[in-house]
Amino acid sequence: MPVMLRFLIESEGFNNAVRYVATVVCVLSVAAVLLARPNPAHPFRKPEKWMSKRTWVDTSAFRDAAFCSFTASICALFLGFYCVFFSLEEWAATNGIAHKGTPPPGDKVSLSTYWLLCIMNGCSTFGRLSSAWLCDKFGALKVHMMVTVVSSMLCLFLWTFAKTLAPALVFAILFGAFSGSVIGLPPASMAAILGPEPERQARLGQWTGMMYTAAAPFALVGPVITGHLVTKYETYLGVQIWSGACLLVSAMFMALAKYFKDRKTRSSYSNEKA
Repeated sequence: MPVMLRFLIESEGFNNAVRYVATVVCVLSVAAVLLARPNPAHPFRKPEKWMSKRTWVDTSAFRDAAFCSFTASICALFLGFYCVFFSLEEWAATNGIAHKGTPPPGDKVSLSTYWLLCIMNGCSTFGRLSSAWLCDKFGALKVHMMVTVVSSMLCLFLWTFAKTLAPALVFAILFGAFSGSVIGLPPASMAAILGPEPERQARLGQWTGMMYTAAAPFALVGPVITGHLVTKYETYLGVQIWSGACLLVSAMFMALAKYFKDRKTRSSYSNEKA
């Protein structure tokens, strides 16, 4: 959607672009309301009162070490993840890797910065689809942790050393693919933390909503911080290091969440065996 908005702003103007995007969002939202239905095989916990605090906040989650660790990991993830998408075009244009808008006369650069962002977003589709299969084979938390580590390394090493169009394209393709898994797996990882028990799985929507609510301010603050770094130091190296470091910290908290989840599983199994 951000890529679509950017393209429409450049081609149709801001006001028309907002109208088009608003129409698309409205149509898709209405379609989701009319067509989306919960799987009857899955547990569904109907709230007693929609306005009750217990409907929106499950205080028992804060006593679950795996939930707290994973929520911290998503907060760190959001702090650095979107900075890449906000900074990619300006970084490419500033370093002469690609051009913004109409290329100047005699410019040998043949790619617009817009297409770098399109490639990155398009490749995320492969990450989102493949991660579902990998999670079934290896477990959601383990896959989520590994793709986050790879995304971190791509920012810290490949992006920082990309000085020409070829490595920039490689970064856009690889980071796009892995970032699709990174940003698409939080609900699956939360389901893994809850475990297979129907009573706990019924809390999936509530716990996922609490996780995203906690992480939302970090998603807003991250790009502002990196924008200040660019303004102050006049280089995008700070953005690259910041995003890579945040993703690495996120992966560490995911590993901690997996440790707490596995420890709880082993403890429950020992109690049942006894």
